[in-house]
Amino acid sequence: MPPPGPFRRPIQGSGNLTKFKRTMDQDQDITTMKTRPLGKGATKPGQAEVGPAYPDRRFATGSQVILPLSPSQEIPIQPDPPTGQMPQADPSLFADGVPVDPFSGDPFLGRMVGNCKILEKINEGGSALIYRAHNVNFGLDRVIKILRPALAEDADNFERFKQEAQLTARLDHPNILRVFDTGEIARQFYIEMEYVEGQSLRTYLGNHVRLRETDILGIASQIAGALDYAHNVPIKTSDGETIKGILHRDIKPENIMITSTGTVKLMDFGAAKPMSVNTRTMQGTVVGTPHYMSPEQINGDALDARSDFFSLGVLLYELCTGRRPFEADNLASLLWKIDDCKFERVRKLRAAISPLTEELIEKLLSKDPDHRPATAAEIQETLQISLRAFRSWGSGGTARIPFSWKRAYPTLALCASLIALALSGYTFWRGWRFMHGFSASPELRSYFSTILGKGLEAEMAKDYSGALAAYELVPPPDKGGDHDAYLEARLRSAAIYFRHKDQLTKARSVLESLRRDYDDPAIDAYLGQLYYGQALYMEAKERLEAYFNSTKTTVLRNSNWFNPHDFQKDALYAYANALDGQYTYIEQKPENLDAAVSAWDRFSRFADCSTESEDKRCRFAEKRSEELARLRKK
Repeated sequence: MPPPGPFRRPIQGSGNLTKFKRTMDQDQDITTMKTRPLGKGATKPGQAEVGPAYPDRRFATGSQVILPLSPSQEIPIQPDPPTGQMPQADPSLFADGVPVDPFSGDPFLGRMVGNCKILEKINEGGSALIYRAHNVNFGLDRVIKILRPALAEDADNFERFKQEAQLTARLDHPNILRVFDTGEIARQFYIEMEYVEGQSLRTYLGNHVRLRETDILGIASQIAGALDYAHNVPIKTSDGETIKGILHRDIKPENIMITSTGTVKLMDFGAAKPMSVNTRTMQGTVVGTPHYMSPEQINGDALDARSDFFSLGVLLYELCTGRRPFEADNLASLLWKIDDCKFERVRKLRAAISPLTEELIEKLLSKDPDHRPATAAEIQETLQISLRAFRSWGSGGTARIPFSWKRAYPTLALCASLIALALSGYTFWRGWRFMHGFSASPELRSYFSTILGKGLEAEMAKDYSGALAAYELVPPPDKGGDHDAYLEARLRSAAIYFRHKDQLTKARSVLESLRRDYDDPAIDAYLGQLYYGQALYMEAKERLEAYFNSTKTTVLRNSNWFNPHDFQKDALYAYANALDGQYTYIEQKPENLDAAVSAWDRFSRFADCSTESEDKRCRFAEKRSEELARLRKK
């Protein structure tokens, strides 16, 4: 007796058979499959003769409708295709008509599922079992997803699982895991999917202490591309109605795969929902993972694409900070926090994140859906602008960034303060000139030098806002100012911005502007320390080496408040961290390890760490030197 085809199997507990005709087109047999109620005279639930699981169901695969047969009906068996048309499964894989591995405790291992032989279990979720299988016709590995036996008897779970196959089969995008086939085995519904070498984003996060912002933006860009496609793909139902797009409703690291080539694959559409469609299994049901749900999702409100964007915002927050924005000890508290939608700012947890990225995350996590991006294409545009900005900054160029009132508010406030201060200074200057006959340019330069002195006094008193205001009043040489006084004022302003005001982007803009017009070694020293603070280790190393190799004297030495020893100590500490970061996060080469160890030793000697027992940087340098030295011995 030849082995039965993968869809021609005996039904347990009945002498009848259910015949499935499987089309050769792997996409058609999924995209046309749907559940229909039986017509007049149908057998009622509980009175079925073909098995107790789903007596009131019939299936359509391809162009043929398959109905449960009564005992009196004769069952036509579809002949197997000729040998030249389709390879047949190896008969040795079957025993008594049922493919099975007698040495496995798993009932599915070794079985033939469609054209695939199940090889091993690779995962086990709350609703399904995941196996690696081999397609004997095409000689390719596949993933087989089988609904858990305990859930197969539940109509809602069955419908949701079957709906996942129907919806995902219509998606053809490089960042979405493809579905090739579907059917039943041992009264369990299964899905045959694409098999890719890689790891889940959750595992990827566990293997990387901190992701670079460019990597985060690249991952987010691919996810946004997949969502843009899924939200807009036209889906044609059996009734002839066209639905535009589907919602994923369960965006989280576990449902995202990263392949060995860095490609992102969005998977597990088990919670997906067609847009503008309400069915018995969808309406009023809350599905998803609580930590990644939007406020409207946990409240059971109507959802649109912006609910997926909120989940994407939670994911981006976690990628940037290593923690989720909403955490609680119990489910009730967690849902309350999500509904309240208050979280700690990203840059408070990771200061090196760019303002553009933080602004996008805050927009995605807005409680009001109207304040979130309207489409995934809008998210894609913002992500591409951020990536271009990173590339431009790394090459010393400029990037065009769209205007944002929220991002510009601190600058506008500072401008208003400076204008008020300038008006006050101008009024004072006019009165002083009227009283003292002030007009000659030497006195004018002396006056602006006095402003620089006032700024230095404010800085020494730790009145950094007052110091910045004074430094901003020192004019450039082309407007009558002194060359050295202007350069020193701008350098000190940049140092205040990134050391005391946590405004890394502002400091970077000032320093890179100075670098185009001036050749002062302090510019490279400050830029190197700034790049290190933004985890740009290669750029930091380049700037600091330029500073160490320079033979020029910085204008900062003109001031009595300049401490050359502390200045050099800061540069050496940033240089050692940059080389350490290059080895740890970029290139783990022996020469990079040796360079990092030497840099830490150089810093320790210069800072005299053997006598500075209370210096935290010395303690850290000693710790890293020991750790890297152990690595070098290995």
